[in-house]
Amino acid sequence: MRRSLPAAVLAGAACVALGVPSASATPPPAPAHLPAAVDDLADYEGATTCADVQPGTTALRDLLLATYGAQTIGTHRACPAGAVSSEHHDGRALDWMLDAGDPADAATAREFLDWLLADDARNARRLGVMYVIWDGQVWKSYRAAQGWQPYTGASPHTDHVHLSLSHRGGARETSWWTGRTDPVEGHWVALGAGDSSLGDPVGGPSRYAGARTRSYENGSILWSDRTQARGVSGAIAAAYFDDELVDVLGLPVTDELAVRGGRANHFETGSVYWSPSTGAYEVHGAIRAAWAGLGWETSALGFPTSDEHSRDGVRRSEFQGGVVTWTAAGGAQVRLH
Repeated sequence: MRRSLPAAVLAGAACVALGVPSASATPPPAPAHLPAAVDDLADYEGATTCADVQPGTTALRDLLLATYGAQTIGTHRACPAGAVSSEHHDGRALDWMLDAGDPADAATAREFLDWLLADDARNARRLGVMYVIWDGQVWKSYRAAQGWQPYTGASPHTDHVHLSLSHRGGARETSWWTGRTDPVEGHWVALGAGDSSLGDPVGGPSRYAGARTRSYENGSILWSDRTQARGVSGAIAAAYFDDELVDVLGLPVTDELAVRGGRANHFETGSVYWSPSTGAYEVHGAIRAAWAGLGWETSALGFPTSDEHSRDGVRRSEFQGGVVTWTAAGGAQVRLH
């Protein structure tokens, strides 16, 4: 008899419930564009923030449904009031409801997992699978040489297969989806390749400020372990590179975003905002925090019209509607025109 689905799995989960799985399905067919090279094994990248279901999680769920027929698969849970503790919370995990005590379910799980981990975990690497928990055991890509190990968590996972994805896997940027093992190239393909705002490549891979990077017709993509692959383009890219803002802002943590009346990129320690009337300027530190607290570009301050600079020992950034200053004694102060 099929066991009932646990409330811990279904509470807050986005599920596709379509019936009973088939034990006779063949493993997922390989895409035609797969390269000969294989992605690196994923490092451990635990969840730290709340987010919606990621495109790679949705794509993996759909691949399982297309291959194995009707299934119940949960992908997301509401964030807890306390610390984030699961990739379900940032949209990079799914639970495939299979019962280890049901022979048909167990055969389906084993068939899929054998396929996933065969040949040095080739397909797990292509999909960006970070770890798998099933029937009291766990496989970890970041400890792949150890193989399956006993799982000591609260739930033995005898009623579902748990799959957590790396950031690249969650972003749908691994070779299974993009045909590229390089994280910069995978991100470019995911953005739309030559049809994206970046356009086509204009040079080979290089490095910048410790990150992998590649230049395109209208900008660049930079990748590091801590920030993942992010694109900067247009006037924001020009300001970032020409003014060597990496020393102030670090690496990008978002792609270029549309904001009301302009564009923006967020970086490790600041932001660059652009509008047609102001151009591109950086904002960081306590001045940025004060501006953000007022509503960013939608506030009475509007867009920045200068980079942060010092005048008479006071740090300041000018905006369309005023100025924000900072001193060690007084902190950030806002003055509207």
